[in-house]
Amino acid sequence: MKKSAIVGWIISIVVVVGIGWLIWQQQANIPDYNGMAGPRPVKGNAAATIVVEEFSDFQCPACKSAQPTAEDVINTFGDKIAFYYKHFPLTAIHPFAFRAALAAECANDQGKFWEYHDVLFQNQPNFSEDELVRYAGDLGLDGTSFSACVESRARQDVVRADMREGDNRNISGTPTFFVNGEAVADWTQLKSVIQGKLIGG
Repeated sequence: MKKSAIVGWIISIVVVVGIGWLIWQQQANIPDYNGMAGPRPVKGNAAATIVVEEFSDFQCPACKSAQPTAEDVINTFGDKIAFYYKHFPLTAIHPFAFRAALAAECANDQGKFWEYHDVLFQNQPNFSEDELVRYAGDLGLDGTSFSACVESRARQDVVRADMREGDNRNISGTPTFFVNGEAVADWTQLKSVIQGKLIGG
């Protein structure tokens, strides 16, 4: 075997070992998280016959603009509707949206999804890791558990399941609202659509 071939072989081994060591180090630094997943957050009455779903992105300016409408709907119809928030982060244009969605689900594990949801929209788009942890602390969450949840990406399956559902329902932008499975063409008319469902079925 030529000397150059031997040197190349040795370099290849060193590179492979080095990459393996880096991967091991990264995995070793991921904290353990054994928190119980919280129930799917819902406002209103989970047993209501009118189901409203909001597919949204915490970094999306239009989604932030839609929040007063969503709150008005929740306050107006109360237990006549079941209102669900579902994650649809537009990762191609909003690089911090997926991280924010993960953080919201970690807050949900501690029973504070909606409070954290509100804080995220209020502070959009300030979603650095330190800021997400600080928001959790401001809400009185267990910071150690929250950080472990976010860093380990413990709830990414929940977020990705929502994203797949959105893809299957041909969502192309956010926010997108559904009422009893039917897409609302103009979210500013959400309240009227729900009123129509309550009156006419």
